Amino acid sequence: MGLNVRELLSIAISRELKDGEVVLTGAASAVPLAACLLAQARHAPGLTILGAGVYVNPRRLVPEFSAGWDCAPVAIADMSDVFAVTELGIDVMFYGGMQIDRGGSVNLHYVPTAAGVLRGPGLANSALGHTAARTILYTERHDRRTLVEAVHYASVIGHRRGKQSRAELGLPNAGPAALFTPDVIFRPDTRGLFVPERTLGHAAWEDVRARTGWPLPAGPPERFEALSEEIRTLRRFVDPGGLLATPNTLATAQDGSTHAGFRTRARFRADHPHGAGA
Repeated sequence: MGLNVRELLSIAISRELKDGEVVLTGAASAVPLAACLLAQARHAPGLTILGAGVYVNPRRLVPEFSAGWDCAPVAIADMSDVFAVTELGIDVMFYGGMQIDRGGSVNLHYVPTAAGVLRGPGLANSALGHTAARTILYTERHDRRTLVEAVHYASVIGHRRGKQSRAELGLPNAGPAALFTPDVIFRPDTRGLFVPERTLGHAAWEDVRARTGWPLPAGPPERFEALSEEIRTLRRFVDPGGLLATPNTLATAQDGSTHAGFRTRARFRADHPHGAGA
């Protein structure tokens, strides 16, 4: 019953979600969607999923919410609905990013590199990170390029930015409740800084410490354990086709200087400085 990284992340994240909550995932969010579907199947039947903000309660796991993939939603909203729920407030918003820092800020906009500025996808609606009751952060990479002491640009602010706390910045919601990586579940401490709560992978703790952009304790916390019923439900009902067993190329591609998916977009922008029509 060996679990791959994406299955383990999905199970761990599913435990964060409560019955009756409204949860919004991003456009390319197979792991958060699997976590939501697993939560619905096991302990949160009243959970409402907004896939990419517009696909209401998808019934099929898909790698991303885009043309060509049918997530079998019970309804489809539009962008006006997305901005309406932004103002009303939802319970949970998921975020990944090019960079995630110790205080829970997320960078989806740009990262300076030796070759120039590496541009990311940005955000369609950054306000969701500050009107949702809480956010859940996740990444399928655990390395020093992703997990940094301080992001270069805060697309969504975490528990603090610089020396200012969320309260001092006038941000009303709870901020990031947790950060999930392939190796560690992090929780904010009383200062709003991420500290390890559980290990997820089997990597040696010294290796995990070396791949983290902020200091970690000398010894590891307890290991997270998935229940056999969680595994059975995930594989039989949520992901019978084994989508989670397929590597995420954006997360696993190895390159000497950049994230593979963002490298492609950066090359496109260099070749077409005025957009696709240039």
